[in-house]
Amino acid sequence: MNSLIDKIISLIKLKGDQVKLELISKFSKLLAILILFFTLAILSLLMLIFLSLGIAVIFNEFLMSTYLGYFIASAFFFFMVIIIVWMARSGKLQNWVEGVIIESSYKNHE
Repeated sequence: MNSLIDKIISLIKLKGDQVKLELISKFSKLLAILILFFTLAILSLLMLIFLSLGIAVIFNEFLMSTYLGYFIASAFFFFMVIIIVWMARSGKLQNWVEGVIIESSYKNHE
């Protein structure tokens, strides 16, 4: 009887260790993806800043102005912010994010 209880206890401990390892694996995968995402986001923002400054300078030279190119680049980003806020308020952004999450979760299980 004791050996049966000992086997059951060891089986429960093994199952607990297995669950713990699975959680650690999923957490480390999530953390790696978050690190990758934030690194790419920061690098993309830096690239966007320098690209927009370059385009603004090109507009400045084309328009023979020292400031109009910067206003044009700022207006473009202002309209992008308006579009994103509109998408967030209308629920389209949430629907898009949900679709991406659902797609990625089905791709991971296949």
